[in-house]
Amino acid sequence: MAPLLCATSFPRHSRLHHLRFPLLLLLPSRSLRSAAPLATPGLDLTNPTYVVWGCNTGVGKTLVSAGLAASILSPCFTDPSAFLYLKPVQTGFPRDSDSRFVCRKVSALFRRHEGGSISGLLASHHVLNASRAAARELLGGRFEQPDEEEGGAASRGLCMYEETRIGVGEAKEGESKLVCKTLFGWKEEISPHLAVKREGMPVEDSSLRELLRRCLGLSLGGGGDDGGKKRIWRVIETAGGVASPGPSGTLQCDLYRYA
Repeated sequence: MAPLLCATSFPRHSRLHHLRFPLLLLLPSRSLRSAAPLATPGLDLTNPTYVVWGCNTGVGKTLVSAGLAASILSPCFTDPSAFLYLKPVQTGFPRDSDSRFVCRKVSALFRRHEGGSISGLLASHHVLNASRAAARELLGGRFEQPDEEEGGAASRGLCMYEETRIGVGEAKEGESKLVCKTLFGWKEEISPHLAVKREGMPVEDSSLRELLRRCLGLSLGGGGDDGGKKRIWRVIETAGGVASPGPSGTLQCDLYRYA
């Protein structure tokens, strides 16, 4: 059964209480009064999962995502947390990279507290796939790939990755973790379905959803409330509003409904 999108607010003593706007929470389409976690095909909701929507560029989606990550991973708290930020579709890449923004802004916050914070932070930024035009912009002369047919797969498997550790000199079990991923990126800052027409790298809805499911399944050393492991907070930031088209032209409300 597909999850529903519902507005949520936070109790006064919650880490997120200071956020003054509603957020969209993925909830199973059954009663929430059941004590046991509810099974939703394809998506485990035992960890908090949010979807951030907003029409047009510059309306604040990424600031909301960064604020959530900063609140959950705040170095002022003694208990380490894990935060997974996913940007399934990014246009304007690499000049505009929302996953890079979230990773670097939260890292900068931790650096301000470095030396005085109790826990460290392992932050990573990962781009999985990019159009040929976006890859050339990112890598310049280092980008080499045989030409493909127009509208083909372009530079899937780009796999750009950066990582930084703050507060500790080596791997530490008690540190917080921030994982930021962009699944697909195009160079032109236009609607994703138009970017596909101009740059290639078409993405089927089923392929995007499958990759999103796999990313949502990352453990990050967490695992909900079992065995005392830290909870994973997950945010999916869309490329527009609920009625904005995805890479194939499918409305995003339908594209992510069955993720």
